[in-house]
Amino acid sequence: MIGESLSPPARIAIIGAAVVIVLAGARAATPILGPLLVAVFFAMITAPAMAWLTRRGVPPVLAAGTVVAGLIGIFAGAIAFLGVALTGFVRSLPRYQAALEAQAAVLAGYGIDPGTFTIWDYIDQGFVIQQIAGIAQQVGGIAVDAFLVFVGIGFLLLEAPRLTAGIARRLGPESSPYRHLSQSGRLLIDYVIVRTKVNLITGVGTGLFLALIGVDFALLWGFIAFVLSYVPYIGLVAAAIPPLLLAFIEFGPAGAIAVIAAVTLIDAAAENLVLPRMAGRDLDLSPFVVLFSVVFWGLILGAVGVFLAIPLTIAVKLFLESWEETRWIGELLGSGERRE
Repeated sequence: MIGESLSPPARIAIIGAAVVIVLAGARAATPILGPLLVAVFFAMITAPAMAWLTRRGVPPVLAAGTVVAGLIGIFAGAIAFLGVALTGFVRSLPRYQAALEAQAAVLAGYGIDPGTFTIWDYIDQGFVIQQIAGIAQQVGGIAVDAFLVFVGIGFLLLEAPRLTAGIARRLGPESSPYRHLSQSGRLLIDYVIVRTKVNLITGVGTGLFLALIGVDFALLWGFIAFVLSYVPYIGLVAAAIPPLLLAFIEFGPAGAIAVIAAVTLIDAAAENLVLPRMAGRDLDLSPFVVLFSVVFWGLILGAVGVFLAIPLTIAVKLFLESWEETRWIGELLGSGERRE
């Protein structure tokens, strides 16, 4: 009754203030929310594997333990690979720096002053070692977060059936909100799985191309492309910068142009051909919302928000569309090209 007596501007102001308070609380709670959201993300990805094991008679606890152990193995392998690859890359930096100075004459021939590019500073071995040392100092905190994430994944996999049943009892299995939430949850899970598969195609394609033309540490750049492709538009561009520089150092402008062309073609094929076929339906997010979501969630949740920007935005959009009063806001986030 009180809400109905308020004028529309007053209701908007109150709701806006509530949203700001919630977002401020989320930002303050990032050390807790970050690991939790990462755990939810990986639990969503591995839910099909959990279901596959339980359908074959594996006890739920053992199935969840197997899935978590597999994730730990993958995580440990990735860390070991990155350690070896980055060590080799750092050792090669003096050679690359000398070759880059030789290529500076090529840039000068095109009327480009190499001194205007601060990117050259990142080739300095001392700078890179300093950055790696800074990351190494945070290993303790990262290890604690990783432990919380893996424990959270295990509990989420075990609790998912009970939580689903509880929501069904509360809302009613035949109710419109429950059906909508179930469909929304499946769409979100499908997107996460499909996004991972498409990123795998992007990373493998990038790594294979770089290996074929002879760019050093092609596997490392392919792996980084796979990880950063979770960040729309910006991620693959950032991942392409190191191999682009190496291609220029090793092969000159022709090599750099080849890397730009190949990465562009691989990304275009994955995003415009592979992703729509695998997703099976339009996610209905406008390009502006996609780009804005990366910045927005990055400001709220840091690095976790950057990588999980699209799943979080999809979840918010689906939540808004679940209620008649907020459905119009969810529609504003869409591309306007939804096909019924």
